Amino acid sequence: MVTTERHLSTHDGAVRLAAMGGVIGPILFVILVVLGGALYEGYSHAGQKISELGGEGAQYAALQNLNFLMLGVLVTGFVWALARVIGPPYLGPVLIGVFGLSSSIANGLLPCDAGCRGETTVGLLHNITGLTGFVAAIVGMFVLARRWRSDPNWRSHVGFTRGAACVASTGLVWFVATQALDAQSLSGIAQRTFAGALLVWITVTAVRLTREASTADPRTSDSGTRATTASQANHGE
Repeated sequence: MVTTERHLSTHDGAVRLAAMGGVIGPILFVILVVLGGALYEGYSHAGQKISELGGEGAQYAALQNLNFLMLGVLVTGFVWALARVIGPPYLGPVLIGVFGLSSSIANGLLPCDAGCRGETTVGLLHNITGLTGFVAAIVGMFVLARRWRSDPNWRSHVGFTRGAACVASTGLVWFVATQALDAQSLSGIAQRTFAGALLVWITVTAVRLTREASTADPRTSDSGTRATTASQANHGE
């Protein structure tokens, strides 16, 4: 029994630590984007994409590409913690995880071309992985909102999750429209709308997750209870 308690304590600590990545990652990402924009001469947050800070011709491209990688790693840790706390089915966390791997890590390894127009192979892959990750994350938020309606521990988070998903969806459609209509003067604002909604949701959810992780994991507790009952029954026999 002592060994089990130590294992659970270590597990809870790891989950809380991973969940904190969902707080640190988005905040650090925003700070470095602002810093990168300040260092990039003539850069416009309203009219230019975030990826241009790490794209072809950027003055400090390594800073933003490292920023993408760090966000991806921290969000992936957050997703693991989310999956551990809420348990199966894992569709929602997996879809959020696609964002961490595709829109963050892959984007950091595949910098965009000039203007992020996708005119080179690497630039095209950057745009595809970025879009894929954001679409997956938005769908993941809707999936989680639907699931949490029947979960008393997370029911109060449903409205916020659905609202963030709706804002992100609207921003993404707006962004795609700016690209289709070549309305680049608003593309930065549109992108920051859907990216911001997702990052805010991750941050708020991560804060809540750290609190949930501080309590006993219900799946682990149930398993532990069943194991203890079985053990007592065997001893009784």
